[in-house]
Amino acid sequence: MRIRGGAMIRRAAAFAAATAVVVSMGACGVKAHASKSYTFNVDTGDAIKVTLDVTGGYDITGKVPFEVTKDGEEVFEGSFLHEEGYELYREQIDGDDTAEILNEGERNGNDFIFWQEAVDDATEHNYVVKVKDSSTVVLLEGNATEDAAKAAFDRLSISLDGESE
Repeated sequence: MRIRGGAMIRRAAAFAAATAVVVSMGACGVKAHASKSYTFNVDTGDAIKVTLDVTGGYDITGKVPFEVTKDGEEVFEGSFLHEEGYELYREQIDGDDTAEILNEGERNGNDFIFWQEAVDDATEHNYVVKVKDSSTVVLLEGNATEDAAKAAFDRLSISLDGESE
């Protein structure tokens, strides 16, 4: 079967038009997001899923304590506590003259406290997160700046495995 000149030109034009549509869709502000998730079976009996948006040089390790990094530099070291750990950390922060709560509230159904404290010659920016519908608290500790800690936390999603994030 031969394709005649006119038919070939029409097919080439149709292909070019389709390619232009696909290329223009890519220029419409569609952003690609990549994430990495690990599920940790913790001492509380819960399976806790931690997901990180890894675009922009972020990464996460899958071994406890897990690390959240940006461009190879550690932002947080993450560990797991029993649910009473949330209130114990609140009491510790409230009783520590070098600690200051920067923010607290709820995100994705999880209660959190974000604070800074002077440790030796450094300032730590830490989060303690009470995981919704679980007996588990996630502690995120690090020496990153306040802005770097906030940016990394905003990329994290923490949930009881099997729950929606």
